[in-house]
Order: sequence, then C-alpha cells, then structure tokens
Amino acid sequence: MARGLTGIARLLGMGCVAGVSLAGLSCSGPESPPAPVTLALVNARIWTGDPGRPWVDALAVSDGRVVAVGTSDAIEVLAGDAEVIDVRQRLVLPGFIDTHTHLLDLGDSLNLASVRSRRQFSTRIATAAADRPASSWLLGREWDQRLWGDTLPHRDWIDRVTPNHPVWLLQRDQQMGLANALALARAGVVAGTPGAQTAGDDPEDPELTGILTGVAKRQLEAVIPAPPPPVRDRALDNALREAAVRGVTSVHHIGTWDDLDVFRRALDDGRLTLRVYAAVPIGAWVRLDRAVGVRAFGGPDDRGDEWLRVGAVHLDFDGSLPARTAAFDAAYTDTPIETGRLGVDIDTVRALVIAADNAGMQIMARAVGDRANRAALDLYAQVVERHGTRDRRFRVELAQHLSPIDIARFSTGRVLASALPFSTIHEGRWIDRQLGPERARTSFPFRALLDAGAVVTFGSGWLDRGSPLDGIYAAVTRRTLDGLHPQGWVPHQRLTVEEALRAYTTAAAYAGFDEARTGALTVGRLADFVIVDRDLLTVPSTDIPSIRVIMTVVGGDIIFDRLRPTTS
Repeated sequence: MARGLTGIARLLGMGCVAGVSLAGLSCSGPESPPAPVTLALVNARIWTGDPGRPWVDALAVSDGRVVAVGTSDAIEVLAGDAEVIDVRQRLVLPGFIDTHTHLLDLGDSLNLASVRSRRQFSTRIATAAADRPASSWLLGREWDQRLWGDTLPHRDWIDRVTPNHPVWLLQRDQQMGLANALALARAGVVAGTPGAQTAGDDPEDPELTGILTGVAKRQLEAVIPAPPPPVRDRALDNALREAAVRGVTSVHHIGTWDDLDVFRRALDDGRLTLRVYAAVPIGAWVRLDRAVGVRAFGGPDDRGDEWLRVGAVHLDFDGSLPARTAAFDAAYTDTPIETGRLGVDIDTVRALVIAADNAGMQIMARAVGDRANRAALDLYAQVVERHGTRDRRFRVELAQHLSPIDIARFSTGRVLASALPFSTIHEGRWIDRQLGPERARTSFPFRALLDAGAVVTFGSGWLDRGSPLDGIYAAVTRRTLDGLHPQGWVPHQRLTVEEALRAYTTAAAYAGFDEARTGALTVGRLADFVIVDRDLLTVPSTDIPSIRVIMTVVGGDIIFDRLRPTTS
C-alpha cells in the first residue's frame, strides 16, 4: 500500500494528498499549490526543533520553504529532478538565530581582543594607523584591560604613534573607550566634561587620560563622521560572510536608524543573505512608528518581510563590569566604594517606554548589574499596569547578574532574557574577584532562569566574538578561557546541549515574533538550516569547539558550502 501511495505522490509532484502523510512523509497541505522541489536532503540526522517529531531522515525544499519531511526514500521520490544532497548521516539543525548582535561593527573597526600588554596595544594601533590616510579616523574595539593586569590604557600609549589620526577604541562592552589627543580635541572633550577621566598631581590642571564614559563618550562619538554608503555596504558584506560561515541565518540587530538604509540597499540589490530583525534606539520610536504607518518597510504587516523586519526599540540601563559602571545593589568587592550607576533617568525612560509600548513596539532593555535588571523589571511592571497584559515579549538584553528574587520575575512577568553565553567563559575569569562568590551564584543564571520557566535566548554581541557553537559550548560547560574551571565556573547554572540549542533556534524565533516562520524545520517554515560535521548532541561537551559548520542554507539557497565536492 505504501508503494502505491508513493506512486500517487510522484504523480502529484508534491508527495501528499490533502495533507495526509504518505509513506512516512509529512508535507504541505492543500492550501499550498504544488510546486517543484528545488533542493532535498537525504540520509541525514535532522533535528527539527519540533517536540512532536524531533528527528527525521530527510527534507525537501520548494519556493524557499520546507515542503516535506520524512524518510529518505520518500523524499528522493518527491525530489524528482531537483538537487538531492546525501548528507551521509551528518547532523542538520535549524539555522542559528543570533538574538543580540551589532551586525555592522565588523567593518573597518580594528579588533583588539587578542591584545595582552601595553606594547601589543601600541604596536597594533601604530600598524593600523600606517595603513590609513592621514586625518582619517582609526576605530577599534574589544580591548579588555583585565587581560594585562587591570590597568586602564592611557592616551600616552597611542598619541606618539597617531599624531595625524584621531583614534577611538571601544572597550569590549562598549561602555568605555580610549581616545587619543587629536580625537579629544576634535570632540571638544576637556577636563571637567562628565565622564572624562583625568589624572595628574595638580588638581588645578588635571590631565585627560583619554578614557571616556557616559556624556564624554557620547560627545566624542557624535563627531565621528558617518562612513559613506560604500564603506557601510562593505561592512555588511563582511558580516554576511561571517554569518554564513558560522551557520547564522537570522539576527536581531541592535543598531541605529541609519543602519536600516544599509539593510534596505542590500535587500534591493539582492545581496542580503541573512534575515534581519532590526532594533533602533528608543529615542527614534516616533520616527519608526511613522515609517511603519506609511508602509515604508512594506510586508504583510507593515513592518517588513521575511528578510528585513522592524518594530523593536532598545535602550541601556547601565554600563559594564570592566568599566565598573554596571549598577549593583552592593559595592564591587575589589572596589568597595563603587556600586556602578544607572545610565538613564528613570522618569525620562519610563515615559519613552510607555509611549513606545503603546505604539506596539517591542522593548529591548539592556541591563548588566542586579540593580539595573531590577529597574528594567520594575519598568516592565509599570508598562503592564498602564497598558494591561498583551503579547509584548518585553526583553532584558544580557541579564547578566540577577538577584535570586528577580529570577522568578522573568517567568511570572513573561519577560524574555536575551543573553550572551560566550561572555560567561570570558567574564567568569574575574567575576568572583569583582563581585564575590555569593553574587556569582546567579551570574549568567541560565539554569535558574529556565527552571523558573523563563524564556532564554542567546546572541553574540558581535558575530566574530563567538559562533553559536562556541556559545553552546560556553552554556553547557562554563569552562572559563583561562582553564581554571574544568568542571565549570558556577557549574549549577550549566545547560544541556538541547536547551542551549533551543536558545539559538526555537526560543530565539519566539523572541522576534517569528516562531511561525523560523526556528524549526517543519513543513511550511522557511528553509533555513545548517549542516555540521559532527553530532553536536552526542559528542563529549569538551569536543563542541571542534565542530564545524559545513553548509549553511537560507531560504533554500546554499550560501556556504564545505560539504559538496568542488569541480575545477
């Protein structure tokens, strides 16, 4: 009987009759007209993300969507003349969704993450300056003073080698940066500018160190000229390549209003190979609301289409641990007089958030310290009190350090935690010293959040900071990068591989209101998937960093391929 039904499926060209499963095949129902299959995977181990049917052997793609899943024999019949890829029992996963990234910061910005000393710092800047035209800005990021003994860099480190280039170098967490003398002069930052660090023996004539936070940081960044469109387009192209190699098929981009033009150009030119959910600063919510109202982004719901969507606004509640500007209830243990500070005026932010929520915007509130997280949760409660309960999916970005009582509020309040798992094994090297062991117990509290019933999603911060596979490794092992915690730093907060995987797939899709289209490999969803060279779900957790993505597919198009043999 099964053979006869398969013959009927072959004649229909779609492998289903009125949506009925044939010979182990699940396929599109009668509302989807027959269309030729364009790509098929067979002989695979496909983790679908669907709890009702987590594993299948094969799938078929048509018109950018999954149209059938089932056995390899049935899919091969269904495929007809389409390309059929024998995956040879490798693992296929839904495409990874990065829920917190700054997509366009991978352009000309110099990555200083590997710097381990003052000498390396100065040398890297000197080399970069030599390759740039005089008077052009030199931008960098990712330095972390804790890697060379917790001494903040000084502009003296770079002034001598950059006399003709204004320089601005962001610390890893973006809440602090180093400027050289020329950049300070162009921005008009002087001693006394709030957030401009000074030093020196003469209190009447303090010397700028070049370290800027808060107002001074924003003042300097305001004078950095916007890169011309071709430069920004190249930055996006670099990010698209990085995403493809890492198996990232969708991102939630935390950026600026001007970033939207970069994405739209790529979409119009057919260059966008990544789905983007773009969030803009909360101060731009009125502009965003008006743009949505005039269908500036098109799409069936006025907020975009399958490739570029809007509707989210972001804000920062505090700073960072390295800058000691993350806001805590108690003082840092290594700086007893410092508790950090909230970086926003609560009354002003409350008015903005309530107005944006009333317009139907999703709120993404970044919070690091326990006091900042409580302020974000309190604000959410005030929004609900004002506008009532609805499916708003309010998000706390990072949610790094929580008090035990606030962990439960993520679930009872239906607040999502959008975390950076790779930061666990980076920051875990210093948190015990900076915060003490008691607060460390609920730092990056992924297990506690899930056990409380909260939705947890994962992102990178920057695509080149750590791949989703690296993030999964970090969440599962919590083995810090210094090798000092082989059983895991705060091991009771570890996740299983499948829990971490869901944070990058099904939960991530939900966080962007896109669970009906992405996050799982079921019939009708977009054909976004990755193939990896080893079975993530069965290898020892310590082997996860050695796993490589060998194919990335977005909308049924292969955009990265190490699997198929190349022909000369």
